[in-house]
Amino acid sequence: MSAKDLTEALDKLMKAGANVPAEIPAMKTRGAAPEVKASALLGGSGSGGIASPLVETAYANRTFHATVNIASTDGLFTLKIKPVKEVKFLDSNLRPVTIEFKSP
Repeated sequence: MSAKDLTEALDKLMKAGANVPAEIPAMKTRGAAPEVKASALLGGSGSGGIASPLVETAYANRTFHATVNIASTDGLFTLKIKPVKEVKFLDSNLRPVTIEFKSP
């Protein structure tokens, strides 16, 4: 690129920049849902949620899925496992919490 071409290109860029408005207008809202302002209460004495820490009530209260055989990738070893189905806890407010696991 010659010095003349570079000078002309820079001159065009400078002139193009002069036509840009000082402030870009905000985009108009799109879509079916109208713009809505809302607020939410934070904190307070809500009744939902789990208060941590969770403490397991008793190991004996656990329930298990049926026994599953898992083979190693080379097929030399097979593990028999009994996956946990349900564990019962108490949160720090002494409310019961149950966690259920899907069958593998």
